[in-house]
Amino acid sequence: MNTLPGKKPEQSALIRTITRLMPSNCLLCDDQVEWQHGLCKECWGTLPRNTTPCRVCALPLTGGRLCGACQTHPSALDKVVAPMIYRQPVDRIVCELKYRERLSWARTAAELIVEIIRQRDEAMPDFLVPVPMTLRAVRRRGFNQSAYIARLVGRRLRIKTRGGIIVKHRETERQSNLSYRERQSNLRGAFEVLKRPVGQSIVLIDDVVTTGSTANELARVLKKAGAAEVSAWAFARTPDKI
Repeated sequence: MNTLPGKKPEQSALIRTITRLMPSNCLLCDDQVEWQHGLCKECWGTLPRNTTPCRVCALPLTGGRLCGACQTHPSALDKVVAPMIYRQPVDRIVCELKYRERLSWARTAAELIVEIIRQRDEAMPDFLVPVPMTLRAVRRRGFNQSAYIARLVGRRLRIKTRGGIIVKHRETERQSNLSYRERQSNLRGAFEVLKRPVGQSIVLIDDVVTTGSTANELARVLKKAGAAEVSAWAFARTPDKI
């Protein structure tokens, strides 16, 4: 057994135990002690909550229950739930998770999703599906952040995660830079269902819903393959203008 120089095995075990029991620092400020879901009480209070979302796509609204886009272009998605608005410090959290491999943020994202799902007493689906990335994209980044979040959400809510039911075959352009028709064209044929989910209810898991086009296309393809219901749960939703 490897131990610290000059330390007996039982002393090393005691040090490890004490370290585990010590409170962690906030993941955001790294100054105060963690209060909830990786954040201290002060940083927790800075989170921009999505309190008045569109009842379908979760777009942050100042009033009303249905955004203009959902009235004009009905979605294949039954519902999107996103507890946070994608602005500071949520954008930093997402970027550190995706591009700096700070996987501890996946727990924060998952716990906040779980919290709002329980608060709203949302119906539980048959299984969760992380929004897929192409194999090339996964190799480039090293992981799929949505898969990490999905596993944690599934564990907390006791829902199975089925990542292999649908795959993404090709890279697509960034959706936020495209018009509505261009987004539709951009995604056509990008996804393939490998196992038909006949009569089942599915929830897609993602870190951020930006335009909603990717989740909408996934829902369209899954429903065409037999899914009864397809919704999406995400950590954050972008406002109309970012």
